[in-house]
Amino acid sequence: MKFTTGISLLALFMLLFSACSEDEKPPKGTLSEEKMATILTDIHLAESRVNRLQLKSLDSSLMIFNRLKSDIWKKHQVDTTAYRESYAYYMSHPEQMTTIYEKVNKKIEEREKNNNIKF
Repeated sequence: MKFTTGISLLALFMLLFSACSEDEKPPKGTLSEEKMATILTDIHLAESRVNRLQLKSLDSSLMIFNRLKSDIWKKHQVDTTAYRESYAYYMSHPEQMTTIYEKVNKKIEEREKNNNIKF
């Protein structure tokens, strides 16, 4: 019985130790927090722009939003795969995503203050 308990405690200790290790580095190709914040700012402004149009057709809204997203990818020289993989990474790291959204909020506030809400 004691041997099994010892192995269980060792496994638990190793699990806790690995969870407390230094920050994990993002995978290669992950967009920086700053770049993600800038892109997300533009995406949220694009969503707002489409919502303000008050289109009755969801298809029309999606078509316009997808066009705006395509313009965002071109503007930031990012493809959808890099964005999605980076987004997935940051969603699995809530502290970093919180930091990113704090930056997004600041960027939107700055644009509103300067009347520059276009992307």
